[in-house]
Amino acid sequence: MPLTPDVDEVYSELRKIAAIHLSRSVRKPSLQATQLVHEAWLRLEGRGWSSKTHFLALASRTMRMLLIDAVRARMAERRGAGQQPLSLTEGVEFSTPSGAMPVERIIDLDRALHDLAAKDERKAQVVEMRFFGGLELEEIAEALDISLATVKRDWEFARTWLYTRLT
Repeated sequence: MPLTPDVDEVYSELRKIAAIHLSRSVRKPSLQATQLVHEAWLRLEGRGWSSKTHFLALASRTMRMLLIDAVRARMAERRGAGQQPLSLTEGVEFSTPSGAMPVERIIDLDRALHDLAAKDERKAQVVEMRFFGGLELEEIAEALDISLATVKRDWEFARTWLYTRLT
């Protein structure tokens, strides 16, 4: 039977995770933090999780996928899907802690994460939880039920691998 976290207890943490995702997302996202939280909650309802941290990690991954889907939909619109003229701003960017990334790089990052997951799923999960979910290394270790040292090694490896892959 899945553990159901108290909504009042977890809601503010979900909003913080959504804010992190949106701050690193398209500058004018089609989703707001509340919508992102609610959509993630609906997609996770009924799924099993072992702890609050595990639930937050799953919610973070779900939010990332929702934003990736929104970016893909925008890019499809730009390419003429629906055959309707669009009034999208040119040069929409993806914000990162070190600056801005063109929207096309979001898809590159998603592909790179999928490739990393094919090689080592745990390392990809560490990146998702840390970069997109804003979880601390200790929280990631708890969610994945591995040691803190292992999380640190995975984080360093994955960052280097992704950097090499994306440059």
